[in-house]
Amino acid sequence: LLTSHFQLSVRKIVVLEVDSRLVAYLRETGDREGFELEVREYDLRQRLPNDLNSQFDVFLTDPPYTIHGLRLFASRGAETLIPGVGKQGYICFGSRKPDEGSEVIRSLIEIGFVPVEIVPNFNSYDGAQLLGGVSQMIRTISTGKLSPLITDHYTGSLYTADRKKNGRS
Repeated sequence: LLTSHFQLSVRKIVVLEVDSRLVAYLRETGDREGFELEVREYDLRQRLPNDLNSQFDVFLTDPPYTIHGLRLFASRGAETLIPGVGKQGYICFGSRKPDEGSEVIRSLIEIGFVPVEIVPNFNSYDGAQLLGGVSQMIRTISTGKLSPLITDHYTGSLYTADRKKNGRS
């Protein structure tokens, strides 16, 4: 999860990342390039740290490509936003068939986001065969009232592999 506070310029960038290798890489890169970047090793299944609640104008996330992953990561992003209309969320998520795509959009609307743009083939992932190794970028804006679907510790499945282990597709 990446959240940023923008006014005339970026004031603060916070990255929450579960993979310790990426945390180290991001910290090293930020230091080398002179970015003011706060990187925390963090699992979004845990409740969001209080110091990140209602602090940002923008978030960016690349959740696991399951509806549960989308709902969790978008909910956490919603919690970071300063209350008000027009805060932005950028969500990278794999393209879906129309019936599954409508569930994605329905989930975002239920949280209080209005999708305003979908950019196909935004990201590509080496070695990721699921969904052709690409994702779309869904740009959203907040409505006046955000209602995260998940606010407590999350214990359900997030990844496609988890669902297959439990006998679901």
